[in-house]
Amino acid sequence: MRYFFPQDTYHQEPVQQGLNEWINWPEVDAEIGGLFAARASIAPGMGHDFHYHPGREEIIYVLEGAIEQWVGEDRRVLTAGDAVVIPADRVHASFNIGATEARIFVVLTPAASDQPLAVDMSDEAPWKTLRAENDL
Repeated sequence: MRYFFPQDTYHQEPVQQGLNEWINWPEVDAEIGGLFAARASIAPGMGHDFHYHPGREEIIYVLEGAIEQWVGEDRRVLTAGDAVVIPADRVHASFNIGATEARIFVVLTPAASDQPLAVDMSDEAPWKTLRAENDL
């Protein structure tokens, strides 16, 4: 089992909103244990739209920037040093509302699962109109 993960071993995943850097990734690290983690960057005006993780809990810790964080229909603005704990199967979203790149640290558990990592809900009611109906 690996215990140490130098930066050059991270699984790089370019995504529309920025870059996910998976520190330990179940598809690569077969003996990963009970959790896995990532750093993610989110460009200004972009975000991880409404989704949920089947059977997985998540912690998001803001490293830099300002994030509009949703958990269900509850919303908060999180800045560096703030965190959120998201129960398994709860719809949530994170949007960068600042003028500079936001960076977050994410931990999910369990790592091993026969479920998909995420299920997109951004085209489903009420999620597809929730932000517009609740402008900050």
